[in-house]
Amino acid sequence: MTRAALLYAALTLVLAYPLSIRPATTVLSDSPDTNLEMWALAWDAHALVQQPLSIFDANIYYPERRTLAYSENFLGSAIVAAPIIWLTGNLVLALNAISLLSCVLCGVGAYVLAKRVGIGESGAVIAGLVFAFSPPRFLRIDQLHLTTIQWVPFALAWLHAYLDHGRPRDLRMFVGLFTLQAFTSGHGAVFLVVASAIVLACRCLGEPLHARQRLDDVGIAGVVLFAPTLLLAMPYARVQAEMGLRRPLGNWGVPIESFVASPTHVHAWLLAHLHASGVNDSAGAYLFPGALTLILALCAVAPRMSRLNAASRVVLDATLVGAVGAALYRVAVGPVRLRLGAYTVLSVREASHAWLVAAFALIARIGLARTLRLDPRTRIAARLPDRRNPVPIYCVVVAVSVWIAIGPPLGAWPLLYRLPGFNFIRVPSRFMLLAVLGIAVLAGAGFERLTARVGSARPLLTAIAGGLLVAEWAVMPLAIVPARVEVPAIDRWIGSQTAAWVIAEVPLASPRNLGKSERRHTTYMLHSTAHWRKTVEGYSGFRPKLHEWLYEELTAFPDDVSLRDLAALGVTHVVVHMDEYDAGEWPEVSRRIGAYGRWLHLEHEEGAGRIYSIHAP
Repeated sequence: MTRAALLYAALTLVLAYPLSIRPATTVLSDSPDTNLEMWALAWDAHALVQQPLSIFDANIYYPERRTLAYSENFLGSAIVAAPIIWLTGNLVLALNAISLLSCVLCGVGAYVLAKRVGIGESGAVIAGLVFAFSPPRFLRIDQLHLTTIQWVPFALAWLHAYLDHGRPRDLRMFVGLFTLQAFTSGHGAVFLVVASAIVLACRCLGEPLHARQRLDDVGIAGVVLFAPTLLLAMPYARVQAEMGLRRPLGNWGVPIESFVASPTHVHAWLLAHLHASGVNDSAGAYLFPGALTLILALCAVAPRMSRLNAASRVVLDATLVGAVGAALYRVAVGPVRLRLGAYTVLSVREASHAWLVAAFALIARIGLARTLRLDPRTRIAARLPDRRNPVPIYCVVVAVSVWIAIGPPLGAWPLLYRLPGFNFIRVPSRFMLLAVLGIAVLAGAGFERLTARVGSARPLLTAIAGGLLVAEWAVMPLAIVPARVEVPAIDRWIGSQTAAWVIAEVPLASPRNLGKSERRHTTYMLHSTAHWRKTVEGYSGFRPKLHEWLYEELTAFPDDVSLRDLAALGVTHVVVHMDEYDAGEWPEVSRRIGAYGRWLHLEHEEGAGRIYSIHAP
């Protein structure tokens, strides 16, 4: 496992270049979501020391409570982030360290899971590569709640171990890893629930449940390990009940192009040559795991050799006839182009291309069926009972995940999104991350099956297959942008004060200008990391109705309405960033502030910032 971990670490450095060599000063996405993630990590590091028993009462969205539960809490990631923040104060470094580490841990987790279900060393390495670096997961590393699903395969590995051997310690390990995943990523916890239910159904269906024995195996230690998950769920349940924070079904579909979309160099080249470059432009996400990945996964479920030979002959004969026909048509008539809707699925501009395909098909027809001898049974199925065979289990995992992920009219999301936990997931296409884990296990099993008879050549073939997979997925250099959390002097001055102020910060952009408005809110949230005073600013997966109209009012600050409502809410101070106003706007705002001298008293001015205390006349 150590060598596999080192391999995944090295590949993370290469595939994440140049982010991997500049983790302290750059990010992949300069967006409000990135700012939210950095603020949340900073809050976790602060609250774990200062207020661990009320950690969900974050400083945003004053006067609401439990505001950390408005989105992912990232408490599990604080294991890594908090020491970095305490030692360096660099939120960018903390964010990137978690993202990059998740790649390594996802790889190791899939490797451990593959080994646990009976896949050999080479296949396990392939499985780890697929889960760590295939585009649907790797290209999410700028989304902390989606990239940190590394504990899912670890937990499944221990669940399989418990079902294989019945050891209580394995079940308790599963429970502990489930809790760790729940604290790290709520999305990952939901994925783990789905995958665990499938594993249990496939392994235990038709057998006695032995419920009493299962509970005894959980024991007091298991209850203690699971208790934090229940405590974690409580603030989310309270928030949903009190604030009505529940995502509607809305537009849950994903463009079908997303499932074949990928921006890697090889995939972009292939799409361009298939005259389908628009696929990536119209996709809602990059969900294509790679052609070689799917081929290896299909090898795990391929039929016995006799049936495969028959199917191969049909496919190769059809390819040979079609290629020869296309070549003759090109010579006699002109270019061949077959379109499906807006996309070209077949194009023959040169007869030589078609003759080349025909030649390959002919060679394959003569020799491939004789030389490629798939083991009629996988090594796994040969030494394990059918219920332990991971291939059908993870076929179901893939099928269910894809069923949830696809859009209308076939997708299962309308049946599930109201369930606890599921309704915090914004788009069901994210379940393709769980599908990728299932595909990773299948790809490992498929590689084992393909190489079952090669003996000592397997390490070389593993290196070749791994190299081809990585080459297909490569997208470096990643597009990065410089990033640095710069806290204005006025906010640092607030941090030097001891009074328990409640603040608002202006100017705010109109909520109708969503991009600018959300960026302004998250910038002010990052400012608050210098003092951690309660603030009316906020950004998350949900927004209280109170703050929707308050932010609209604050765009006109200062006026009678905004000052009266700030005072009614208990806001004590307003931070004014003079340099954030549009050109020519500040003199008018300054004049209005002077006109409200009875309300606003200047407490301090430093740099381009001023802080005023609010006093209702």
